[in-house]
Amino acid sequence: MQKRENKRECILRSNFSIKLLNNTLIGYRTGERTLKASLAYFIRGISNKLHVFSTTVNKWYLSIDQKEFDKLWLIDSKFYNFKGALVPFEKHFPVKNVFQDTFYFYTLFNDNYDSELVRKLDTYLNEGPYGYEGDGISVKVEEGDVVIDAGAWIGDFSAYAVAKGAQSYAFEPTSTTFKILEQTAELNGEKFYPVKKGLGSVSRVCNMFVDNDGESNSITISKGENVEKIEVVTLDSFVQQTNLKKVSFIKADIEGAERDMLLGARETLKKFSPKLAICTYHLPDDPEVLEQIIMDANPKYKIIHTKSKLFAQVK
Repeated sequence: MQKRENKRECILRSNFSIKLLNNTLIGYRTGERTLKASLAYFIRGISNKLHVFSTTVNKWYLSIDQKEFDKLWLIDSKFYNFKGALVPFEKHFPVKNVFQDTFYFYTLFNDNYDSELVRKLDTYLNEGPYGYEGDGISVKVEEGDVVIDAGAWIGDFSAYAVAKGAQSYAFEPTSTTFKILEQTAELNGEKFYPVKKGLGSVSRVCNMFVDNDGESNSITISKGENVEKIEVVTLDSFVQQTNLKKVSFIKADIEGAERDMLLGARETLKKFSPKLAICTYHLPDDPEVLEQIIMDANPKYKIIHTKSKLFAQVK
């Protein structure tokens, strides 16, 4: 029995080492990580697996990885330049955390979202990109698109959209994050519109807990202390009040409130049939619930699911 357990452990360790080595090579070959950062990534993985100085090694890796990332993309310690998409440097809002989602395919694969490539890299990437081409749909930002960026954070996706020649409305309701979002808008020009609102199923004012943890700015609905009053609107009402003539693309990553945003966008989905790239990993039933809301609003949509996102288009 002991020999069998030892053999099983060896197999598990072997599989882990193969996966770790494969991920290390992917990071280096694609250009996401420098050689130095790739070696640190591999050492960190072994350390964590063996539980040997894992805390110290992890801090060491993160420091090296951030420095090497900055060497590749940071300009004059002021802003990042991802092929024309400009994002300000702010230490409390680490852009590296969203690189794989927003800029990975744009900078390293020339904005190619071929379905085979996306699915091949899906196991390596944390959440995957906001683009998908294949299986009968083509969901990506195009020149001339009008984009709704729900959960804009500091505007990384909107900066990408504007660099592609689109016009983007970036929704971010919290004050601290919105200040940085405005800086991103200034860097990227007149097609970038920051909107200090959240998107939901009804228009209202509510309290929202704001947690500035030094690495990100996360928000959850709260009735307790440490709250900020924010304005939430429906996308349908915003489209009507702004007199938008079209909505071409909706991107959403809003901490489980994607269903509320979609419920408040039913007329927009029906009238304009925008391409959709929606996160589906926040709540266990997100894939089923979000798909049902979309199909109820516009049954002409074709929907594709990846590990963490839903893509939809009316053909």
